[in-house]
Amino acid sequence: MKFLLFISRLIVGAVFCFSGFVKAVDPLGSCYKFTDYFNYAFDMPALAGMSLPLAFVLSALEFTVGVMLIFNLRINIAAWLALIFMIIFTPLTFYLALKNPVHDCGCFGDAIVLSNWETFYKNVILSVFVVFVFLKRKLINNPLSDNVELAISIAVFCVMLLFQHYMIRHLPIIDFRPYKVGTYIPDKMVIPEDAPRDEIEHLFIMENTQTGETKKFKLEEYPSDSTWKYVDREDRVIKEGYRPPIHDFTMVPPDDSTGLDYVPILMEYEKPVLLVIMHKLEKADEDGLAMLKDLEEYANRKEFMIGALTSSNLDVINSVKDKYQITMQFFNTDDITLKTIVRANPGIVLLQKGTVLGKWNYRDFKF
Repeated sequence: MKFLLFISRLIVGAVFCFSGFVKAVDPLGSCYKFTDYFNYAFDMPALAGMSLPLAFVLSALEFTVGVMLIFNLRINIAAWLALIFMIIFTPLTFYLALKNPVHDCGCFGDAIVLSNWETFYKNVILSVFVVFVFLKRKLINNPLSDNVELAISIAVFCVMLLFQHYMIRHLPIIDFRPYKVGTYIPDKMVIPEDAPRDEIEHLFIMENTQTGETKKFKLEEYPSDSTWKYVDREDRVIKEGYRPPIHDFTMVPPDDSTGLDYVPILMEYEKPVLLVIMHKLEKADEDGLAMLKDLEEYANRKEFMIGALTSSNLDVINSVKDKYQITMQFFNTDDITLKTIVRANPGIVLLQKGTVLGKWNYRDFKF
């Protein structure tokens, strides 16, 4: 019994530590995921402003519970907290699996991406170990005093909060995303020939000319009766095919009506390219915007190409260019893509012929 309890405690503790750590490494990623929850899964956009504090607290608490379980620190409290986690998140992941409002729950950040059903099954299995530890928690002893155990646990929690604050002000120390340093971007955009494709269901919207009834028919059910008149068609993806790690990276000049994508040109450009990433100019740090002029002059001295990527509109772009007296070319890119490329606003990425040579939070860039 004690051996099973020991193994169960280690399994639960390790999962909690890993889950808390990979989210703490990238607190902005967790923040974006909570924002998706509030906006799309629960229809509570008013709570989206709590996403970042919630991300901080949740990952720090999760990691702390894992440490408490592994090292027998206030095991009664740790077992209760682990049980509460599972009571809350197992039904939640079941709801996400059924409704699929977001594609993955983010329980392991970007380190391991699970589908919503995989996450639910993982929680069901983990709950078995958590319940076992909870029921047998009184069999676990620790020679340390309660106060010492509590002090260590609080210290771990506080250290994780400070760690996340450092990650926010700089960049994640481990980059799990497809734009990490060393990546050759074109390789991440390739779809293999034998990769599974989207399975699409075609629904035909028809109107009965006699009754006025509107009804949807599948292709094999398309009515031959002349009383049904075609109105419209709806295409629905019933099973997603292969998605390359980078599938939505485009660069379009905001003042260009042709919609020409400059990414293929960028991937072949011989000289180094500095990209200034500002997913929303309206939300960019003022100190970062203030260094744009210096950054532009630095690029000119080094004979680098320089460009800025944002999802903001042309009016906002022009106001920033006028205010900070910069001439660099701006491009529009999807907001989510920009947040994925670099967790900073502004962030700086150095490319050469499609390879990511460096990434910086603007605070860390050295001229």
